[in-house]
Amino acid sequence: MHTWYESVFGTGPVDALRSIHDAVATWPETATCVAVRLDCAETLHVCAPLGLDDLLDGVWRRNPRRITVELSRARLSRHGPSRRWRQVKVVPP
Repeated sequence: MHTWYESVFGTGPVDALRSIHDAVATWPETATCVAVRLDCAETLHVCAPLGLDDLLDGVWRRNPRRITVELSRARLSRHGPSRRWRQVKVVPP
């Protein structure tokens, strides 16, 4: 990601990611910063570096670690979360 992200999205340089935890923490909205893995013992492992509150509370909020205010506004306009899901609480960037 650190080799292409800046040129694709026109943002500043991106440091190389060191782990899945690091990568998940950069996803665009805080509620999306969650990954779940099922291991061979059928145990679920949840990776939620920013917590689960926004996901469980239905909050759409910009993740400032990677997403600029401009990119967030464009995503908000494109996805229209409050139009699609009336219960979603949008925190404007």
